[in-house]
Amino acid sequence: MTSNQNPPQHFYALDAIRGIAAMIVVLYHWQFFYYANDIYVQNGYEKTALPWYKYLSIFYTDGMVAVDLFFLLSGFIFFWLYAERIATRQISFRKFIVYRVSRLYPIHFVTLVLVAVLQWLMLRNVGHYFIIQYNDSYHFLLNLLFIQNWGFEKGPSFNGPSWSVSVEVFLYFLFFIICYLKLEKKKLLLFLLIPVGAFLQYYYSLIGKGMFTFFLGGLVYYLYVWMMKENRARKYLPALTIVTLVLWAAMLAEYQFSFLQGIWIKLFHQAMPDKSTETALSLFGQLRNFFFRIAVSPFTILTLALWETTKGMLNRKWALLGNGSYAMYLIHYPLQIIFVLVVDWFHMSRLVLRSPGTLLLFFLLLIPLSMATYYYFELPAQDKLRARFSKANKTRVKIADVNITT
Repeated sequence: MTSNQNPPQHFYALDAIRGIAAMIVVLYHWQFFYYANDIYVQNGYEKTALPWYKYLSIFYTDGMVAVDLFFLLSGFIFFWLYAERIATRQISFRKFIVYRVSRLYPIHFVTLVLVAVLQWLMLRNVGHYFIIQYNDSYHFLLNLLFIQNWGFEKGPSFNGPSWSVSVEVFLYFLFFIICYLKLEKKKLLLFLLIPVGAFLQYYYSLIGKGMFTFFLGGLVYYLYVWMMKENRARKYLPALTIVTLVLWAAMLAEYQFSFLQGIWIKLFHQAMPDKSTETALSLFGQLRNFFFRIAVSPFTILTLALWETTKGMLNRKWALLGNGSYAMYLIHYPLQIIFVLVVDWFHMSRLVLRSPGTLLLFFLLLIPLSMATYYYFELPAQDKLRARFSKANKTRVKIADVNITT
C-alpha cells in the first residue's frame, strides 16, 4: 500500500475494542446462572432480574453482536496482515496454519480438558451438566480437532463459547484459498460472500455468521486502503467520526427509551394485524442487530483505524485488555462452572450467583486471570510451538540439500 501516510505497525485501538467485546460476551452469558436445573430454555428466565439490568440491558439482551465484532476485526486484521503475503507466496499454507494453531490451540486444549473435568463433577454432584449438554467422546473429538461447529455436531458441546473459534478456523482455510488463488482483491467476490454467509446462518450453520462479518471486515480494510492511497483519510475522518458517534448514540438511546421500537410495533400491526407483538419484537431485534453488523461495527472499526493512522499510534497500554481477550473468552465459561460447584459445595443458595457482588467478584478474578494466562501461558506456548516448527523446517531443508548434492 503506497500513500503519504503509512499504516501503523499495530492497531492498539482495535485491540482495546476486542477486549471490550470479550467483556460484553461474558455479561451476555451471565444468564447461565438463571436457568432452572442448569438447562438452557429459550426465554427461560427473567431478564430484568440480571444485575443492574437497567444499565446493562443492551449487553444482556444483544451481547451476541460482540461476536460479530470479533469476526469483523478478524477480517480487517487478516486482510491487512496476510492477504498479500499469501497471494505472493511469502507465507506458505504450512506456516500460516502453524501461526494460527500456535496462537489458538494451547488455551483451547487446556480449557477443553478443564470443562470436561468440571462437567463430570457437575454430573456426579447434581446429576446433570451445566447448560451445555453434549459432553460425550464424539463431541470431545470434534472439539479436539477444532471442528465442533462445522455441521458435524448435534449441538453445543464442552466449552460452548469456543464455537466461534471453530468457525474462525474454518474461515482461515477459506481465506487462505481465496488469497492463494489471488482472489483477495476481487471486491465483488468478497461482497457476494456476505449474503452467502447470511443464507448459511439462517438455513444451516453459524459458519455463515462468521462468513458474513469476516468478509465484511475485509471490505472495510480495502476501504481503508483506498482512503490511504487517495490521501483522503484526513479529509473524511471528521465526517466518519461524527457518523460513528451518531450511530452509537442512536443505538444506545433506542435501548434506553425504545422510541423506534414503539413506532415499529405500531406500523407492524397495521401491516400485519394477525401477527403477535412477540413476533414484531423478535423481528425488530433481528433488524436492530443486522443494523449493528452492517453499519455500527464497520464504521467503528474504520474510524478507529483511520484515527490511529492519521493521529499517531495509541499507547500500548490500550492493548492490555485486548491481549487477554482470547483467554477471557475461553476461561469465563469454566469459571462459571467453578462458581456453581463452589456454591453447591458449601450448601449455599444459588441465588448468591445472581447478586451484583458476585458479578463484580467474577470480573475481578477473570480479568487478571486472563492477563496472566496470556503472558505466562499463551505467549510461551505459542513461541515454543513456532520455534519447534522453525527448527523442524530448517532440518527438512538441510536434508533436502543433502539429497540434492548426493
